[in-house]
Amino acid sequence: MNWFRFGNPDFLIYILFGLPIFLILLRFGWHRKQKAILLYQSRIRAADIKRQKAQIVLLILIFLAIFLSLTFPQWGNKPETVAEKLDVMLALDTSTSMLATDGDSVRRLTHAKEVIFELLDQLHGDRVGLLYFAEAGVVVCPLTDDVSTIREFLAALTPDSLVHRGTRIGNAIEVAKERFIREGNDSVPTMTNSSGHKVLILFTDGEDHGEDVSDSVAAAKMEGISIFCVGFGDSGKAVPIPLPDESMGYKRDTKGQLVLTTLNEEGLLELAKSGNGNYYHADIGISQLMSDLSRIEKQRYKITSDGELQDRFQWFIFIAIVLLMGELLMQHWRMRADN
Repeated sequence: MNWFRFGNPDFLIYILFGLPIFLILLRFGWHRKQKAILLYQSRIRAADIKRQKAQIVLLILIFLAIFLSLTFPQWGNKPETVAEKLDVMLALDTSTSMLATDGDSVRRLTHAKEVIFELLDQLHGDRVGLLYFAEAGVVVCPLTDDVSTIREFLAALTPDSLVHRGTRIGNAIEVAKERFIREGNDSVPTMTNSSGHKVLILFTDGEDHGEDVSDSVAAAKMEGISIFCVGFGDSGKAVPIPLPDESMGYKRDTKGQLVLTTLNEEGLLELAKSGNGNYYHADIGISQLMSDLSRIEKQRYKITSDGELQDRFQWFIFIAIVLLMGELLMQHWRMRADN
């Protein structure tokens, strides 16, 4: 029976065993009441008998209504609701340059993860995905309402995980765009407004060893994707890149020279502006980023019931209250009639 069920069927046993006991008690009370009346009257009035029978019926119905409400009867699908959600793809740079430290002992990668964790706390209720990119981009978690899954992936990412050497930001943008398109097609039946913007946030030092990103940015804009950038590092000072095991020294090129890295702030700023977004340095925090995101038009989704039925126990409580009021009124009328 898919259209009706009891949310708490265990209480049906109380009706099965409790109702006969309740009926016995009512019958016992009925006879005791009749004997008490006959002590003071020669006979019981027919009106009193009818009233008492009606009260007994009401008490039985009250008993049933109360215990049926405790079984949490459910029927009728829950109505669809509409929720506004922002679709956000978080793209984290996992190239080896993110192992560098700038003026402190914290690696760029560690700092980026901390910023993303803080951002996730404020994106509650939105759909969030996670993408790692270096010379190639890969979606490690599709768009989801469950940000705890994103946290688990980030927590598992360590310096030892970074084996990529180059960085192609354009590829990351292409991968994110394709994922947004696929997710959009999959959610069309539940989407009421697909004109809302999608957001891609790049967490990177901006070093790019790939092709020009202008074509990728233009293609993303055509799909309604706004690109924001969060930069890590120091644009005015080049620093060496520690190896995952810092005791082994720093990264060197084929000639044995130290590989240095700086924050390409100018490139990220230009990329963000051309992508209808904005650029922020990680040290400033994410308050301005969240303020900008709050002004973006969101996607509107229908929240379907997924076959869930509505709780209807309130109806039985209401019925029990109405019947109880009726039973009390009958007693009041009887007292007035006797007077």
